[in-house]
Amino acid sequence: MIGFLRGEVLDLSMWSVMIGTSGWVGYEVFINEITYWELVSREKVDMYIYHHITENDQTLFGFIELEEKQVFRELIKISGVGWKVALSLLSLRIWNLIQAVQTADNKMIESVKWIGKKMAEKVILELKDKDFVKNYAGKTITASGVSIDGSLYENIKFTLTNMGYNPNQIDKVLQDLPTGMNSAEAIIPYVIQNLK
Repeated sequence: MIGFLRGEVLDLSMWSVMIGTSGWVGYEVFINEITYWELVSREKVDMYIYHHITENDQTLFGFIELEEKQVFRELIKISGVGWKVALSLLSLRIWNLIQAVQTADNKMIESVKWIGKKMAEKVILELKDKDFVKNYAGKTITASGVSIDGSLYENIKFTLTNMGYNPNQIDKVLQDLPTGMNSAEAIIPYVIQNLK
C-alpha cells in the first residue's frame, strides 16, 4: 500500500497531479481544487496518499495534510459518497466542513457539487459523532502569542494561495503575526507585505 509520496510535479490539472519519484516512476494522484491551488507554485511535493484497491483497479488520492486523508477515509465510508463527492467536500476546507457538521448547516454542505438536501443531512448525521469532529472543535492556531480561529487561518491561506502566493511562505508569516491581529482585513495586507 502506498501511503506517502515525495517527488516532482510532472503534470498538474484541477483533478489530478503526476508525481515523479526518485526511482523514475510517475504516479497519477487524484486531488481536489484546494490541493490544486496548493501545488500551482510548487515544483516538488510531499503528499499523503490514500491507496484505494479493488479487484479491477487501483487509485491514488493525494492530500497535503494528514488530517485531510483521515477525513477523506471517513467520508467515503458514507453510503452514496464516492471519491469525487468526498474530494469536493474537502474543498470546503476541513474547518468549514466541521463547523457545518457541528451546526447542522445543510446549506454549506449543499453548496458542494453533487450534494443535495438529503445527502447533506446524511453527511451531517454520519459525521457529527466522529472523533475528528470532536477533536477539532473550537481549535485555534496560536501564532506568536496571537490566537487565530482555525477557519480564519484556513480562509486567509486559501485567499492568498489563490492570489498566487506560496503556501509554505504564507504559513511562515502567519506563524509570526504581531499581537492584536485577529481579522482577515488586518492580516492579509500584513502577510502580503512580509512575503519574500
